[in-house]
Amino acid sequence: MKGLLFLLVAFSLKAQVKTDGFVINIKDRSVEVFSPEKQSQIFSVLVENHSLSDQIGKFMVGHKNLTYVSIPSKKSEVVEIKNDGLATVVFVPLSPASQEVSLHFGKKAYEIPTKE
Repeated sequence: MKGLLFLLVAFSLKAQVKTDGFVINIKDRSVEVFSPEKQSQIFSVLVENHSLSDQIGKFMVGHKNLTYVSIPSKKSEVVEIKNDGLATVVFVPLSPASQEVSLHFGKKAYEIPTKE
């Protein structure tokens, strides 16, 4: 009985993804985002490229470019973002071009289909 209880607790903990920063999983047909619960001005973003092609993208706030990233296929990169204002940070995939990904705090996990 204790073993069954342990398995149930382990599976429920694994199902809830908690992170102190954002995680962006780029796939061939979608982009999955895991967001932190608490908002902060300085935060990290782990960009994981699970697609078959290399990815080039940029992070923006409004019309201001914050930083550019280049992630080879099946690799990942960590980016530190400093957002002094209240505007939403956006990840813009440039090559291959795809739909923008807004980074929303407290939204837990959400998925964005790629724009065809």
